[in-house]
Amino acid sequence: MELSNPEVVAETVTADFNYVDAGAIAAPLHFSLDHAWSGIPTVQRSVPVTDASSLAEPPRFDREGFQLVQTGVSDIDWLDEELIGTVWRDAALAAVKQLTGADDVVGWGIGLRYSERNLGAKRTDVTNPARKVHGDFSPTHFGEKLDHWDAEQRVAEVANGRRLAHWIGINVWQPVSPAPYDNPLAVCDARSVRDEDVLIGRGSVPSNRSIEVDLLLYYDNPDYRWHYFSKAEPGEALVFCGIEAKPRGGWRTVPHSAFDNPACPEASVPRMSVEMRALALFYEE
Repeated sequence: MELSNPEVVAETVTADFNYVDAGAIAAPLHFSLDHAWSGIPTVQRSVPVTDASSLAEPPRFDREGFQLVQTGVSDIDWLDEELIGTVWRDAALAAVKQLTGADDVVGWGIGLRYSERNLGAKRTDVTNPARKVHGDFSPTHFGEKLDHWDAEQRVAEVANGRRLAHWIGINVWQPVSPAPYDNPLAVCDARSVRDEDVLIGRGSVPSNRSIEVDLLLYYDNPDYRWHYFSKAEPGEALVFCGIEAKPRGGWRTVPHSAFDNPACPEASVPRMSVEMRALALFYEE
């Protein structure tokens, strides 16, 4: 059966976001990577979210830190992990390479995400949408040196002994259900995020490994600029910066979070999406 959703037009919506509560944190911050990300004290704030699909000048990766690109993959069986891990992955990596001009691009952590209205959200703790403002690349693992098991393995497979001069941690997120989205992904303009706004949190996962994520603190007068794409279609992917070293020190990052879209009709198909983490690699000459 072909899925379809009614049209929706909204230039800006107001939505609730869960930031880290700066007044209730303890360092270091440890949490469990369950559905609720238990252990992270949060404060909820209602903020405006601009519909980037309505902007006369679309956001750019080299400016805001995020951009909508074409992967051209829209009609595969999205429940077939092999197809996602080959056909979609290769197309998404090619799009990232073209966008960044990197010498090589590698990817890992490919998986599906679902709106809570979709029964698929209950498959595992990592198939539900992330409801806390965060980033997936911490300076500990992707800063001055690479120290991440998945990334290191994949870089070694393509580098052939070449030394890296620079790299960019990147997220790729593609909706595979039709617009509009009940539970879209919002991204924060990298230019509005300061280094001091970011807190590193360490999460425990069932495999006894730990991961680190960037969590965004909330202040009384934040100037965070949030965007989402109401009309992104299957075949289009949102590419955004997870981490990149700034020339004068510090890190460029695009925090992100799922949110409930008040402009989405109740009859819309629950959101389903696929995502991947990637590294754009630039070798020494």
